[in-house]
Amino acid sequence: MQHHHARFFKKRITNAVQLTLLAVPLSFAIPQIITDSHAAEQQVSAARQYQIPAGSLSRVLSQFAAEAGIALSVDGSLTEGRQSAGLQGRYTVNAGLAALLANTGLEAATLSDGGYTLRKAEAPTQPSSNAEQLPEVNVSAAAEQESPTGPAKGYVAKRSLTATKTDTAVIESPQSIAIVTREQMDMQGVQSVSEALRYTAGVMSEANGPDPRSDFIMIRGFDSNGRDQYRDGLRAYAFNNQGGTVIEPYGLERVEILRGPSSILYGQGGPGGLVNLVSKRPTDKTVREVQAQLGSYDRKQLAADFGGLLTDDGTWSYRLTGLVRDSDTQIDHVKDDRVFIAPALTWRPSDFTTLTLLTDYQKNERGQGYQAWPRVGTLYNSAYGKISTSRFVGEPGIDKFDQERYSAGYLFEHIFNDHVLFRQNLRYQNMKTDATSVYMSGLNADQRTVGRYGGSSNEDIDNLTLDNHVQLKWAHDQFEHVALIGLDGQKMKGDVKGGFAILSDLDLYAPVYGNSSANFTRNNDVTQKLRQTGVYLQDQIKIAKKWVVTLGTRRDWATTSNRDHLDASSSSEQDDSATTWRAGLVYLADNGWAPYASYTESFLPVIGTSSPARGSTPFKPETGKQYEIGLRFQPAGKSTMLTFSLFDLTRQNLTTADLQDATGTYSIQRGEVQSRGFEAEAKTQMANGLDLVASYTHTLMEITKSNDGVQGNAPGNVPKHTATLWANYRLPESILAGMTVGGGLRYIGSRYGEDDNSYKLPSYTLVDAVLRYDLASLGDQWKGWKFALNASNLFDKEYVATCGYYGDGCKWGYRRNVMGTLTYSW
Repeated sequence: MQHHHARFFKKRITNAVQLTLLAVPLSFAIPQIITDSHAAEQQVSAARQYQIPAGSLSRVLSQFAAEAGIALSVDGSLTEGRQSAGLQGRYTVNAGLAALLANTGLEAATLSDGGYTLRKAEAPTQPSSNAEQLPEVNVSAAAEQESPTGPAKGYVAKRSLTATKTDTAVIESPQSIAIVTREQMDMQGVQSVSEALRYTAGVMSEANGPDPRSDFIMIRGFDSNGRDQYRDGLRAYAFNNQGGTVIEPYGLERVEILRGPSSILYGQGGPGGLVNLVSKRPTDKTVREVQAQLGSYDRKQLAADFGGLLTDDGTWSYRLTGLVRDSDTQIDHVKDDRVFIAPALTWRPSDFTTLTLLTDYQKNERGQGYQAWPRVGTLYNSAYGKISTSRFVGEPGIDKFDQERYSAGYLFEHIFNDHVLFRQNLRYQNMKTDATSVYMSGLNADQRTVGRYGGSSNEDIDNLTLDNHVQLKWAHDQFEHVALIGLDGQKMKGDVKGGFAILSDLDLYAPVYGNSSANFTRNNDVTQKLRQTGVYLQDQIKIAKKWVVTLGTRRDWATTSNRDHLDASSSSEQDDSATTWRAGLVYLADNGWAPYASYTESFLPVIGTSSPARGSTPFKPETGKQYEIGLRFQPAGKSTMLTFSLFDLTRQNLTTADLQDATGTYSIQRGEVQSRGFEAEAKTQMANGLDLVASYTHTLMEITKSNDGVQGNAPGNVPKHTATLWANYRLPESILAGMTVGGGLRYIGSRYGEDDNSYKLPSYTLVDAVLRYDLASLGDQWKGWKFALNASNLFDKEYVATCGYYGDGCKWGYRRNVMGTLTYSW
C-alpha cells in the first residue's frame, strides 16, 4: 500500500464498506435490493490477528487501518521520520492503535463520523481515571484503502488517475469512465484486454472476431485502432496494424476506459476515447501466487505472481509477474503461444519520494489470426452451405506472425510540501514483428473456391514517451484547487518492409494445402517517424465541497514523416499543431448522487495531401468534439457505482475518396460522423455474497458529410443496442462452503455490414458461466488452493461478428471456450 502521499494529501482512509443498496440499470429499469446492514451475520469480531512487519510508522499505520477496516486520517508531519516495530498478535482496534503509538507521543482520537485521526498526545502516556478512553468498535468489512493505480477491493474502483492525471474520486470526474478491476478479471477468467471489456457500456471489444494479433476495441462507435491504448498513462501505440500492441492481461491491475475525446491530457488521439492499462506494481503486502491452466484448443498455461517488501523498513519492494502459454485457437493452423515476464522495483527513501521501475518482455508466436471468409458462405448460405468457423484461408508453413516486444521505464514522484508535487513518467518500448499472411481476395463463380494473395511485413518500432507535470494544491475560503502544469512528448520510429505475392485458389469446403509457393515481391520499404510535444494546464476547483469544476487546455505540436525508400516521390513530411480544451462541472449531493456535464475535444494528424488539381494541400488534423451530461450514484459506505450518460460526439475532417481524381489515388477531407447515445452501467457487491455488473448502450450514428454517396447512412458494424448482465454468488456455508457460481449474458444488436447500408448482420446473445471453489473448505491442508472453471459462449452459438472486409469478406465470432484454472497462494 502506498502511503507516502500522507503529508501532501492528509489522506483519509475511507471507512469499512457495508453493502446495503443495489441499483442495476438494464433496459432503462433500476431494480433496488436492500440488505440489512445491521444483520448479525455481517458483524466482525472487534479483535483480530495481525502480522504487520516493521517499517515506517506511516506505512504500518496504513496497513493496520486497511486490515482493521477503519478510516484513519494522518498528518504526514506527525509521522515523518518515525519507525515502527509493526504489530504481531491479536488486538482490538483501540488496543492495536495504542500498541503502535506507544512511546511516540501521539494518540488516536475519534471523529464524529466514526473514523480516527492522529494528534499529539494531550494526556499522560499512563492512563488515569479521568483520561478519555476510545470506545470499542466493531468492524463490518475491509476498509476501502484504495490507491488510484493499485488494487481495488471487489468490482468497484472509486479512485483513478486516468481522467485527470491526479488522484481523483471517480464520482468527481467530469467525463464518463469505466474501470475493470483485477478481481473482476479473475472471476470472469479473461485472457485478453478485449475480453476484460466485454461487460463495459459503450464498448465493442470483440467486433473483429477471433484475431489474437490485436485488441480491436470500439468506443462510442469509433475504432481505437490500437492508437488510443495507453499503459500507465503513457501511449503504447505502434504505427501499423501489423504492429499493434497487445498487452498480457495477467500483468495488469486494472483496465480503464475514458470515454470521449481526451486530447486535453494525452495529446493526439481519436474521438471515441482511450484505454489505459494499469500494470501490477510492487506492493508492501506479500504476494505469492502460482497458477496452472488447461482449456479448449489444447490450451496449456503456467503463470506466477510474486511481490512484497525487500527490506523491513519498506524502502524497497518488488513485483515479478510471468507467464508461458502453448495454445491452438479455433482457427486451424493458428497458434496463440506466449512468453511474458514483468519485473518491477520500487524505491521509497522517504514518505515523500517514490521511484518505481517497470519493465516487461513479451514474445508472441501466433500464426495469422486474420481470417475473413466470403459473405456468401458466412452471412448467407452458398450452394454448399456455410463455411466452417475453423477454416484456415492461408497456407501452413507460409503464414506466421512472430512478435517480440520489450519495454523499460519508470514512474517518479516527489512531494515538496503540502502544496507542490512533481511526477515524471517515462517508458521506452521496442517491438519487432515478422509476419507473412495469406488472405482471401474474393469468392469465385463456383461459390466454393476463393482467390488468394499474400502479404509479408517486417517491422521494427521504437517508441519513447515522457510525461512531466507539477501538481499544485491550495485552498482559500470555500475554494480548493488541484492544478496541473504539464509537458509531455513522444518519439516513434518505424522501419517497415513488405512484400506481395499471388497464391493459388483454395477450396473452402475441401481445402488442400501445400500446392502453392509464395514468391514475394518487395512493394514496401518505408521509415516512419512521429515527434509530438504538448503543454497542458488543468485546474480542478472544489467549491464548498459540493461543486467540482474542471477546466483544462492544451497546445500540441506534431511532426510526422514517411520516407519511401522505393519511391522517393512518395515521401512526405508534415507539421501539425492544435489547441484543445475541456470544461466540466460535477455536483456532489449528500445522498450520493452526482450529476455532471462536460465539453471536450480531440485532434489527430492525418498524413497526406489533396490531389495536384486541388493544390496538393496537406490534410488538416481530424478533430473530435463531445458534449456529455450524466449522473452517477455512489452511496456512502457501499461498494456500488451507477453511471448514466448522454453524449453527442462528432468526428470531423475524415478523408474520403476524391471522385474528381481519375487515378483513384487521392482523397479529400469531406467526411464527418456523428455519434449520439445513452449509456448505463452498474456495479455492486452485496453483503450476502451477490456481485452484479450490468450495462446498456444505445448508439445512434450517422455519416453527416461524405462525397461518396453514403451521407445520411449509419457507419457499418455499429449496433444501436447492446446490453450485458453478469452475476456471481458466493453460496452460504450451509449450502456449500467455498463455492461461487456465476454467469453472464451479452446481447449485441443488429447492425449494418457496410457504410452503404445494403445489408444487415443479425443480433446475437452469448452466455458465459463460472464455477469457483475455495479448496480450503475441505480442510486446513488445502488452504491457499482455489479452482475455477470458466466458459465463454457456453452454448457455442455461431454468429457473424463483422463484415465489410476486402473481397466482400466477413468474420465469424468466437466459439465456445472452456478453461480450468488451479491457483495456489501462500
